[in-house]
Amino acid sequence: MNRFRMATLLAGGIAVAAMMGAAPGARAQASAIAPYRLRVFDGTPPAGATAPDDLAISANGAHLWVGYGNGVDTTGKGGPSTLVEYDIASGAVLKSINIPGHLDGLKINPATGDVWTTENEDGNPTLAVVDHESGSFKIFRFSPALITGGFDDLVFVPAAPKSSDHEGESRQDVFIVTSSQVNTSTPAIVRISGPLRATNTQVTSALPGAPASVLNVESNQVETTDMVGDPDSMTLDPAGELVLDNRSDDSLYIVRDAKAPNPVLRVPLTLGGSPVEVNDTIFTTSATNGVSSTAGTIFITDTSGNKIYVLTKSYFPSNEVYTAANVANVVGLVDLNTGMVTPIATGFKGVHGLAFSPIRVAIAPSARHEHNDEGEGNNDQ
Repeated sequence: MNRFRMATLLAGGIAVAAMMGAAPGARAQASAIAPYRLRVFDGTPPAGATAPDDLAISANGAHLWVGYGNGVDTTGKGGPSTLVEYDIASGAVLKSINIPGHLDGLKINPATGDVWTTENEDGNPTLAVVDHESGSFKIFRFSPALITGGFDDLVFVPAAPKSSDHEGESRQDVFIVTSSQVNTSTPAIVRISGPLRATNTQVTSALPGAPASVLNVESNQVETTDMVGDPDSMTLDPAGELVLDNRSDDSLYIVRDAKAPNPVLRVPLTLGGSPVEVNDTIFTTSATNGVSSTAGTIFITDTSGNKIYVLTKSYFPSNEVYTAANVANVVGLVDLNTGMVTPIATGFKGVHGLAFSPIRVAIAPSARHEHNDEGEGNNDQ
């Protein structure tokens, strides 16, 4: 990270601290502003499971899957990472699965319910497909033709039906973020283009590292020099478009239909007037089955704090977008028209993962778990 970028990020962090009434470097307890309510999830990780990162929620809203990185080397040396399935209502651990390498991306296949995880964001990438019932898994590797770095996040996109499909059959296209590529002549996002194989699974480019043309949403100007130099987390918006966060220019990239007038959009993000780097970005729809809700729940991982939080409020408008600003340690509400991030939860030690459940989670909170700016003890009804 260069000095200019570090200075910019520090300035953003100072601005946020001032906005929230805390001195820079103060170790405040994580809290949320009204009407949001924040509390610690009651699940206790298995022994040795540390550094929770990405998470996913089952289609029925009953189970929470969390990937614990355990401090494993990000090129796959050492390990393993730990994939944990929790019962959301009780916090009980249902499964604890050792995955080789450094687990990063995590999504649930809507068609099967199986859990797909990517490993090793800085080199030697793999994909693990985990049977959600038995916990058994298989590891797949990829052709090196377009992949010179590692894997980060992944998403499932409903595929157009083929004439050979059986009636009612649901197929999914799978897109994967290719992080830490050697240069921007290689793809930032790839699509799996054939069957999964133990070795040499084939992919095609879905977003080049240097897109030919990008529309800046905030300025409404077409840009031709943008570089997706540090792609990270990715999600799907309600329109079925890929939404990728790029840390090298503090932006969200929206990848649309290739036939659209502007197939790639860029939303520069700011927090307190300064550019802000983000990790997970989510919409108020389930990443598993696309169901939206105005009375759902957001789960948050604090990787450095080794905690999972539950964020609730009485009403989630269907057009809301949230992001985890991982350097400023803020969860914020995003305006995709302006790129402005408004803090709604602060004080994390290392915020990373977000996931939205369309179901209002009924967890009995305790005073020691509930944190908001109006004090403790404001229980959800």
